Amino acid sequence: MSKPRKRYRPKSVNLNVLALAGIGQAKLTQADQDERTRPPRLALEQITKGQASQADWQAIFDVINMLDRFVRMPTVMRHGKDYLSTIQNVVCAILDRQKATGTKALYPSELEDLRGLVELWAELLATVTHREYATAEERAHSRLLSVLRAKNPVQGVRVCNI
Repeated sequence: MSKPRKRYRPKSVNLNVLALAGIGQAKLTQADQDERTRPPRLALEQITKGQASQADWQAIFDVINMLDRFVRMPTVMRHGKDYLSTIQNVVCAILDRQKATGTKALYPSELEDLRGLVELWAELLATVTHREYATAEERAHSRLLSVLRAKNPVQGVRVCNI
């Protein structure tokens, strides 16, 4: 005896498909860029003053995590793995030193590296589309969740505690 067939339920049709596709292909607007560059810029100001909070460092890590995803998208950013590795080491060295000594001072080279990171972020946002940004954001979020949920350390990932 077979099961009765499910009732037919037509799926709704999105009449704005072309508009949505066009938005996905459009570059980020200046307002979108400003909105996404504001947190790391403010964080950099706080870091240079020695008044950085956990939220400020989180803004820097969010940029690093997004860049990590953009590096894996060859249409967006090529040849950035070495730079990304270097900047991750710089940020972790700053945080490790702050924990060990309690000082929040930065070396001039570290400050320049952080400024370069924020400037690179601003330049990159001027070139990406809404779709590319959304894809990278989704992948960065899922990667972060998988790393945090992992019982054993994930190979090639360093978790810095703030």
